[in-house]
Amino acid sequence: MLAVAAAGIAMALTGWRLRNKKRVYALSLQGGGIGILFLTVFAALRLWQMLPPTLAFVLLVMLTVCTGALAVMQNSRSLAIFGVVGGFLAPVLTSTGQGSHVVLFSYYLVLNIAILGIAWFRAWRGLNLVGWVFTFVIGSLWGYQYYKPALLYSTQPFLVLYFLFYQ
Repeated sequence: MLAVAAAGIAMALTGWRLRNKKRVYALSLQGGGIGILFLTVFAALRLWQMLPPTLAFVLLVMLTVCTGALAVMQNSRSLAIFGVVGGFLAPVLTSTGQGSHVVLFSYYLVLNIAILGIAWFRAWRGLNLVGWVFTFVIGSLWGYQYYKPALLYSTQPFLVLYFLFYQ
């Protein structure tokens, strides 16, 4: 697992070094390297139980933040979308079924704030669409499976905020 992670890091670093000479190739290397890291963390958690869920989640969030920063610095919409998809999937991939919906929706709120922040600097409509789709789909699936009327007051503020984000 460490060798695979090291290969992913090497790919991402090589892509970063080549960003000014061969842009498309460099972005492909970075995306591939980050993708390998995402899959390595997931495999270490789910397939081999080498990581606890909390650590795996933190690592996936760190990868998401790094991917977003790389995307903004290099003006790469595709890398930003890739990072946001990874960010939205992080709690789904690391879920044990024991978490709090308030924590989940708070995390998605922070992720949507990050999308709004990126939108302030870059007019990437696709990123906004990905954020809306993931928020809607995951929120709807959670609502279908777990919502009870007793949760109204802990879920309603998130619904209002998400509506304001994507109105």
